[in-house]
Amino acid sequence: MYKILLASLLPGLSLAQTTPVSSAAPHSFRVGVGVGNGVELHGGYSQRRLLAYGRLRGKWWGPTNGPKANWLGDDINTRSWQAEAAALLGYPLPVGRALVYGAAGLAYVRGRQLGEYRYSIRRNGGLVTNAEHFYAYRDYQALGVPLEVGVLLPPLGPGQLRLGLAGQANLNPQHSVYCLLLTIWSGLKTIDKP
Repeated sequence: MYKILLASLLPGLSLAQTTPVSSAAPHSFRVGVGVGNGVELHGGYSQRRLLAYGRLRGKWWGPTNGPKANWLGDDINTRSWQAEAAALLGYPLPVGRALVYGAAGLAYVRGRQLGEYRYSIRRNGGLVTNAEHFYAYRDYQALGVPLEVGVLLPPLGPGQLRLGLAGQANLNPQHSVYCLLLTIWSGLKTIDKP
């Protein structure tokens, strides 16, 4: 008698006992890298309706006016840069065996923004003449809003390796940055449609 009363008051309890474990949504921990007009490491957790991941991203760019570094990149002072540590939540949408996703979150950014050109020092090293350029600059730190929209191709092989393309932004009050990266996600269990 008490079992009938308990079952009528707590129908979710009896459902939970009869639901098979195999109906749970697939989930996994994923890690990877991205390369494009920035470089990143990313990793996180995914299931059928949720992505929760973090990314560490760096981006460098030259000045808009004034002399730039040569192709050897020895003029370190001619680069602006921004480093980002971000946590994002998103939603994956299976399209066939591919996956489209969008995510947003919170990020800490630190960087250097070059200002106006000041002067150059030229050094003669025999056959090679080299110059070091100096710019005004400011260092900054800020909290920002990271955004990401991407697509992951169908899994390659049994290791669930996925290649993809990601468009990223970090909107912050100091210097907003936009990146387009080719990505690789590894250690994956598929979250495609069953």
